[in-house]
Amino acid sequence: MNDNSNNQGFSNIHGVPSVHQPNAPNYQQRIFFNRNYILSIHGILRAALIIFQFAAWVSAAAVLKPGNNTSENLQGELLASRSAYLFFSITGFLIAILILLLNILNVISLGVFNRLPWNLLIVITDLLWLIPTFVVSIVAAVRETQVKNLETNQDLFNIGAFGSAAFFGFLCTIIYCVDAGLHIIPIIKNGIHSPPPYSP
Repeated sequence: MNDNSNNQGFSNIHGVPSVHQPNAPNYQQRIFFNRNYILSIHGILRAALIIFQFAAWVSAAAVLKPGNNTSENLQGELLASRSAYLFFSITGFLIAILILLLNILNVISLGVFNRLPWNLLIVITDLLWLIPTFVVSIVAAVRETQVKNLETNQDLFNIGAFGSAAFFGFLCTIIYCVDAGLHIIPIIKNGIHSPPPYSP
C-alpha cells in the first residue's frame, strides 16, 4: 500500500517523473477537402463574392471601346475611375480565392495557422474592402450617367458597362457586410481566438 503511494507521480521504478500528455486537439491538422465550409453560409457567400468580383472586373474592363478619340480630360476621368475599380475588384477577387482555398483545404488548422484569430482576420479583411468597393461602385454609377449623356457615346463607350460594374460592386458590398457580421458573432460569444463555425 505504501509502495503504491510512494510511486505515484513516477513513470517507472527509477524515479523519473511522469510527463502529462495534453489532450489531442479537437480539429484535424491535415490538408483535406473541408466539406463543412463549402456547404456553410460562409462558403456560399465567399463563392458568390468571387463570382460577383469577377463579373465586376469584366464589366469595368469593357467600359471603353478600342480606338476612341474622346477628349483627353474626359477620357482621363473615365480611365481613372475604371482603373480604380479594376484595382479593387481584381485584388478583392484574388483575396476571396485565397480565403476560399485556405478554408476549403483546411489550411487554417495547420501549424501556426490554427493559432491565428481567423474570425477577426476575416472581419478586418471584409471591412478593408467593403469601404473602397462601395465608394468605387458609387463612382461607377455616376460615370454611367456621364457616359449616357455624351452625344457620341455609342462610338466611344459601351453603354451599361459602368452600370453593370456598379451593380456587382454593390452586391459585393452587401456580401462583405453579411460575412463580417457572421464572423463577429462567434467573436462576441466565445472571444477573439474562437474557431470559425465551419471548422472540421
